[in-house]
Amino acid sequence: MEAERRPHALKGDNTVAQKGNQVFALWTAFRWLLSFVNNHRGWMIVGIASAMAAAVIEVWTGSLIEQLTTHAESGAGAIVTKILYTVFFVILIGVPAKFFMVYGVERSSAFAVRDIRNHVMSHVGKLPIHYIEKQHSGDVLSRLSNDIQLIHQFMIRDLAQWFYHPLLFIGCFIYLIWIQWELMLYSLLLFPLSLLVSQWIGKQLQQLTEEAQANMGRMNVNLQDTLGGMPIVKSYLLSGMMFRSYQRLLQLTAQKKLAVKKREAWVNPLLSTLMLSPIIFAVSYGSYLISKGLLGTGELIAFLYLLNLCLEPLDHIPEMITHTFEMTGALKRVSAILEQPVENQEGHSIPLTSAPPIAFDNVSFAYEGSPPILRNLIFTVPEGATIALVGASGGGKSTVFKLLCGFYPLAAEQGTIKVFGQSINGCNPDRLRSHLSVVTQDSYLFSGTVAENISYGWEHASMDEVIEAAKAAHAHPFIMELPEGYQTHVGERGGFLSGGQRQRIAIARALLKNAPILLLDEPTSALDPESEGSVQEALTVLMKQRTTIVIAHRLSTVQNADEIWVMEQGEIVEAGSHAELLEKKGLYAQSYYQEFTDLAKRKEAVYT
Repeated sequence: MEAERRPHALKGDNTVAQKGNQVFALWTAFRWLLSFVNNHRGWMIVGIASAMAAAVIEVWTGSLIEQLTTHAESGAGAIVTKILYTVFFVILIGVPAKFFMVYGVERSSAFAVRDIRNHVMSHVGKLPIHYIEKQHSGDVLSRLSNDIQLIHQFMIRDLAQWFYHPLLFIGCFIYLIWIQWELMLYSLLLFPLSLLVSQWIGKQLQQLTEEAQANMGRMNVNLQDTLGGMPIVKSYLLSGMMFRSYQRLLQLTAQKKLAVKKREAWVNPLLSTLMLSPIIFAVSYGSYLISKGLLGTGELIAFLYLLNLCLEPLDHIPEMITHTFEMTGALKRVSAILEQPVENQEGHSIPLTSAPPIAFDNVSFAYEGSPPILRNLIFTVPEGATIALVGASGGGKSTVFKLLCGFYPLAAEQGTIKVFGQSINGCNPDRLRSHLSVVTQDSYLFSGTVAENISYGWEHASMDEVIEAAKAAHAHPFIMELPEGYQTHVGERGGFLSGGQRQRIAIARALLKNAPILLLDEPTSALDPESEGSVQEALTVLMKQRTTIVIAHRLSTVQNADEIWVMEQGEIVEAGSHAELLEKKGLYAQSYYQEFTDLAKRKEAVYT
């Protein structure tokens, strides 16, 4: 609030503060990255130590070249032979040093990135539903794949180089000053300019890379929407529109990446020219110094060798800076997910007691930016009862389920929800949900086999228990007719099965979980009459000795419920059995008779 009250004259201070916050956020992200590297620091230390050793060996080789040339010039054959043996030894130890510089870092990075993926995926699994519902899975997938891949590439390609090249430059720089400081300083006059150019380009590349990665995330969103909704895409002739949208995002991504390459294409020849100029100057000015007797030939040869080694880091560092900025953009996108708070994992448990399984006490709720959905809702569901929630869409029925599952936490002033007499506020969400089984209108099946999808109800279920649950759900007969029985793959989201088959597998999964509370969200509304009959038989088995709340739009499916509650604008406006509500001739009766009138009209239209 204080920042908002500041006058516009302090805009510069705000800019400084923003930059400070960005630096702090970046440092926090780097610390997070290093925390994973630390778990595999043994091989990382080997890689970094080998990089430093390789840099020392390069400088040492330059020193040996100077001695070799000088002594060869003076005719000291014995000393030259010793130096040659030393050169051979240095080459022998330099090969494994460079091998472990690469292998050590790559081995450590591979395990660190594995841990990063596991950590991010675990964190995503613990995020609250209200955050997940705001995000598109395609964007999250892009962060888990493309962005982490950029981080991995940086670690295996550039991390060790940040120790090798700076150390190589410092070592060569010091030795070159010792040989001829004037020649060294004059040769590197253009070095600060190259750093400024690379830093300026690097900042632009970071922004362009972030934008390109964001566009790739949106491309994944578009692609996933197209593939997931292919029946709708084809039915509504949306292929052209979806393709044009994808094409536009692809064009934007290509433009951003092309802009990155364009800047790299400008900076690389410019920096190459800057790097070549010291060699030309050193040869010219060094020859002049030799003619004046101020520099030996061996010293000039060693100087040129070391100067070339000194320029090698200057050639690579700008590219490494570019890669680092690209990586930081990806790192910020990944760490943004990890900054989201997870569900409470430490809350109290909810033991099974004789208290009512479900109780709402003066519960009011509204989604962010929306009008109230529930208004002072009060009800109790007795043990073993079956309650049907009916009413028009938007009345709050599905919200009751979401709140009961703990997907949206309630503030103290929003009321209390109790399960078996315990408030679910502050409870452990896993322990709460262990008491609940949910079957929805379009039950989600995971890619895998039929047996695997049923066994998700209980991780430790045996095959015999899976089969028993399938038999109870009236799913066993059709499963045995599948090509590989229980080992048949169901396809993405169960696409190889019919709607009724998917529902019965979902019911078998719920039976295997054996939770005392059952939530049915329109489980038969999307089925044909024949499939509905089979699923309804399975539901009857599932509902036995369980406390059940069922949401239904088709009133014909809830006539046998112990009580039917009519919800309108977040309140229960009518309650009673099917017969009692018909006698009241209220909203339920009107909807019921209207439903049968519409059904009769549809049948009449079919037969005429």
